[in-house]
Amino acid sequence: MNLRYLCANHRQWLIDNTGRAEQAWLDWIERGRILCEEGNYREAIPYLGCAFDVAGMLLTQQSPSYTISATRFSESAAQLMAAYRKLGDEKHLQYLLVGASSVLARQLGDRDKQGLAADCISALYADGESAPPHNGGGPRLHKEAGLSLH
Repeated sequence: MNLRYLCANHRQWLIDNTGRAEQAWLDWIERGRILCEEGNYREAIPYLGCAFDVAGMLLTQQSPSYTISATRFSESAAQLMAAYRKLGDEKHLQYLLVGASSVLARQLGDRDKQGLAADCISALYADGESAPPHNGGGPRLHKEAGLSLH
């Protein structure tokens, strides 16, 4: 299963300009949120999916920083998973959970990134379904990211 939401042309267009990519992420995540609040989950998935794709690209580039890009990546994954959950699409939800967790798990070997990476992974499991063992309480949020995970 391949969960790519952006076509190759849009992907390259955004990779070529991180400022444009960040603005696209902000626009798409907000539009997806609004559609979900209205109960239009099926319509929200393309927006949230594109935001997730862009967040993955920005995470690879660590733009504008690792903290912000990792937080945005996990926030995008969590919102997209929530939309799939509302539609009852367990297959896509689980595929996304495993894929996003794997991307973040690659950072666990880096001492400077492992705390945030672990928190972002925990946030993906925050709904209580299939949650891994946790060191007490909910995921810590990193203030420097300026974002919270939902």
